[in-house]
Amino acid sequence: MELSYWSVLLLLLKLVVYVASAALAGTLVLRLLNRNNKASANNVATFNNYIKRGALVCLSLALIASILQVPIEAGAMAESGFSGMTDAFMLEIAWKSVIGEQALVRMPAFLLAIVAVSTWGKYSPLFNTLNILVTVVVLIVITYSFTFTGHSAEKNLWIKALLVLHVLAITCWVGSLLPLYKSCQLLALTEVKRLMHQFGQLAIMIIVLLLASGITLILQYLDTVADLFTSSYGQLILLKLLLVSAMLMLGAWHKLSLVPQITEEHHVLTLKRSISIEMFIALTVLIITSIFTTLVGPPI
Repeated sequence: MELSYWSVLLLLLKLVVYVASAALAGTLVLRLLNRNNKASANNVATFNNYIKRGALVCLSLALIASILQVPIEAGAMAESGFSGMTDAFMLEIAWKSVIGEQALVRMPAFLLAIVAVSTWGKYSPLFNTLNILVTVVVLIVITYSFTFTGHSAEKNLWIKALLVLHVLAITCWVGSLLPLYKSCQLLALTEVKRLMHQFGQLAIMIIVLLLASGITLILQYLDTVADLFTSSYGQLILLKLLLVSAMLMLGAWHKLSLVPQITEEHHVLTLKRSISIEMFIALTVLIITSIFTTLVGPPI
């Protein structure tokens, strides 16, 4: 695995896009779960504003990352230092490549996502319903853009669809963690318990989709089970599976034990600490995913 500063920059750009996609998906999930909340207006408004601000920061960074993607790719090809980012010939090549196509899809998608999140809850119920539909479409478009490059670029439409489902599942799960963590601070005990219970119900479907699509994709990328242990790509997959398993165990503990016991403040504090650990593991999973989709390929 050859590591250069260009590789690190491209990896960071991909990580920013992953985090922003998760933030958008998490915002969507929490909007839907909290849509008919009739609790204290101040608490709910504060919670919703926190979700919006966090998503807008992430989406703005992802828009910048999408703009920088082509010049950084041009600089990597030019191999002439940072001046290569402005090399007209290399920029033309980059724009005409799948990198350029990916950037042209992502830039308007992230811009539209910023508009959708900014106007969330400001107008009529019909507008908010349309806003949610637009957010769903934008999220799918951003997720589909991951199939332009990497290990699925040359795969058939079926594999690309599986990858889209896999990324949607993990972004919905990972992106919901910070809002759920923050709910422990901003919402009343009864509302925290309700929200956690509803997310636990949804998480069952997310996890089934995540595991089914993930296992199928692994079988497509690896020729033999031995590749899991003998290749760098397989070993990173094993590490990712181990971390996802840890997240599953924490999620099961939340659903079966912690959430049903929420009756006092110290129960919420225990849940909050556990979610913080899950967030750290989730970030590690995103970093590993960025590494093996940027720097490491499947064994040939």
